[in-house]
Amino acid sequence: MAESLELQDALLSMKCCLCKNYLSVPPIISISEDGKQLKCGRCEKIKKPLRTRNFAFENIVKFFKFPCIYDDCNEMIPWEDVERHEDICEKKTISCPIHYVCEDIVQVQNLEEHMRKNHGSNCFSDGYLTAEVNLNRHIICSVISNNQQFLVSIQHNISTPEVYVASLNSINECFTYNLKLSSISEDSYSLLIENQPINKYDDRGHCFGCIMNKCCVLYHPHSTVNGNIPVTVNYMKIDPTHIKHVLGDISKMKYTIEIHPKKDLEENDNDLANENLTVKSQTNNSTIVDLLRKQLQCPICMEYMNGNIYNCEIGHVVCDVCKIQLTKCPACQTKIGESRNLPLEDLADEIVFACSFFKNGCEFTGNLKLLPQHEENCDQKQQD
Repeated sequence: MAESLELQDALLSMKCCLCKNYLSVPPIISISEDGKQLKCGRCEKIKKPLRTRNFAFENIVKFFKFPCIYDDCNEMIPWEDVERHEDICEKKTISCPIHYVCEDIVQVQNLEEHMRKNHGSNCFSDGYLTAEVNLNRHIICSVISNNQQFLVSIQHNISTPEVYVASLNSINECFTYNLKLSSISEDSYSLLIENQPINKYDDRGHCFGCIMNKCCVLYHPHSTVNGNIPVTVNYMKIDPTHIKHVLGDISKMKYTIEIHPKKDLEENDNDLANENLTVKSQTNNSTIVDLLRKQLQCPICMEYMNGNIYNCEIGHVVCDVCKIQLTKCPACQTKIGESRNLPLEDLADEIVFACSFFKNGCEFTGNLKLLPQHEENCDQKQQD
């Protein structure tokens, strides 16, 4: 038990170099030549020149539980359930959708209250939004429909007006929206577009600040610091030629959006309420220790890797002694260079194992530098 707790403490001290969260969502990728900078699966969409997957690290951490990244949540989640838990956590937080002018971090369940208190003119009830938007303007609004909160982005420009509607809940597939465009100067004419799909809002990938080229958050894949890569969401792009033909002058337009259920919402609410995280029982501690020992053994010489640990280009590991004799990885035939697996080295230095013959009465514990020599000469070895 003590060994597992020590290793867990070591794992929790390692953080993603981009979002600063636990390395608890795969894939875990090394993005620096020295192996010191690792990014987690939450930041997978942020592309970096160097990308070596740390399979050895993943094989170790999959046996452990991690705290939820949201401050007010006290859950400890198994590795395989972390990403799903974070998506539906009751304490989940996001940046205020208009964070380029409001820097607040808000719990999703409190976002409606935050929007009404701080951005009241951007809030609409009863599933309807009506707004007059000038040319080259971008507005972001909150709309409540059937007690669910939606975010609406409208970009009114001369080239291609765009509308984006996203749900903050997991049941966005139960809703669609209708869009009506009307001319301010001639309101008797309008253009109606019905039953459009609704996105599931992603705080990182769908950031409105990124869309407007105003975001500089390091872990947002589309921010200015990551090259303003276009946001790939299900925007409704409206042909301005068609609008002009129907409505005439589009220097200022009236947008009316109606969000409504498209099927039995109550049934889907019940399904959602009955959905629970599957918490799988962890492997018993002795089995975990045995598996950890195997992960920290060189796959070639089968000795403990207690010195420098090297990666091939794919991510397989080898000890420093075997590395001298190799130019290609025996597992995948890719090059073995100078890239080291520093997180695995840190774990190998910090973790303390009991002697393999503890069942015979040996009380020795030590790190991987001391353990092999002791086990070779252990007094209890002959009883095994």
